[in-house]
Amino acid sequence: MFYYEQMFNTALNGIMSAGLMSTILTVAYGILLASLLFSAYEAWTRGGDVRALGVSGVKYLALGALFMNDGAVYERVFRDVLAVFNQISHTMAGAGPTDVFNAWRNDLFAYGATTGTFLNLVTLGAPALLSALLLLIAMIVYPVAYALFAVFYSLYGTLLFVAGPLVLALMPSFGLGSLAKRYAINVMIFGSWGLIYGIFCRLAIAINVHSMAALTSANSFAGALAGASQEVLLAVASVLFSVCILLIPVLAKRIVEGDVGGSMLAVLGTATAMAQSMMSSAAGLAGGAGSMQGTSAGGGGGATGASVPGAAAASSNTAPSGPPPSTAVGSGSRAPNGPPTSGSGPGSYRAPNIPHAVGWAGGAAVALAARGAQSAVAAGRRVLAGSPKSTPNSSPPRPSTPQGPEPVDEWV
Repeated sequence: MFYYEQMFNTALNGIMSAGLMSTILTVAYGILLASLLFSAYEAWTRGGDVRALGVSGVKYLALGALFMNDGAVYERVFRDVLAVFNQISHTMAGAGPTDVFNAWRNDLFAYGATTGTFLNLVTLGAPALLSALLLLIAMIVYPVAYALFAVFYSLYGTLLFVAGPLVLALMPSFGLGSLAKRYAINVMIFGSWGLIYGIFCRLAIAINVHSMAALTSANSFAGALAGASQEVLLAVASVLFSVCILLIPVLAKRIVEGDVGGSMLAVLGTATAMAQSMMSSAAGLAGGAGSMQGTSAGGGGGATGASVPGAAAASSNTAPSGPPPSTAVGSGSRAPNGPPTSGSGPGSYRAPNIPHAVGWAGGAAVALAARGAQSAVAAGRRVLAGSPKSTPNSSPPRPSTPQGPEPVDEWV
């Protein structure tokens, strides 16, 4: 028996021993009766369709027989359906270890406990660090991926088991019966997890990578990476096995729904989205830095121009220029165009881009920090250059009084 089967059976036994299904079945009986009455109303609205009403009655009796004995029949049917899929998976695993992935996990832990790779970290050499890092990644990534698959299998299976009576009770109704059909499809998808698991086990046995001894004796991974060290081979095999295990739910859904190529398209779409996010972040970083530097440079130029005598007066006495002749409103002329509807103009709509915004904010912050540091350094240099050298005998300068007309006594 596979490891995920053991965990699922343990979870299912815990649910049955807790008495949770009695409450679920009580609610399911009420839903089933309401669904039968609603199917009778639907048959009446169809002009008295007796055949449809008879089919609804047969479904009602079948579901009532399925839910009897406090859910014992339903539990037996649910377990038997999954046992068929798992038995086919065991047959596919066939020769070699019963559970290839569980045996690989045990071999990986045994190799990590007996090898001296981690002791090579004392030498602080690049090859030793690389080998220890690869082995550490293999010992962390693969067990986590294998445990996640077992937990997800148990969680998804228990959800289907508990929610099954509530959804199947809608089957007699014509309008709501599609939910029960969807539930049956989900059970098929869930059962396919074990089939794909067995196929991966058989594939590992076929390419001779099903155990640690087979991989190290061949000194390659199915003919690839020939001559690589054992740590490299173990890390590559562990990462590939982890990806295969985590892709089982996605592949099962695609296969049952008839969309096998959609899995690869989804992976490529995710990779493309990540690349676009990285490019947007880089573009936003450059744009934010450039805009902040341009703003600082423009502000500095304006301050310099204002300090020139007569510049302000000249700018204030300059008459504003009128609109260009092409935009003047008059006889035989068109009104000025509105804001652009596309492009990067001020009136155009831009969709929110979070990576670009984050990159722009980071670039702006870096540019402002650099500009502030430059200003602080320049101010410090001016202070050091303009301060007079003090001597021990020198006295502080006396404040000078402005020269002006002598004051006149107001009583004279």
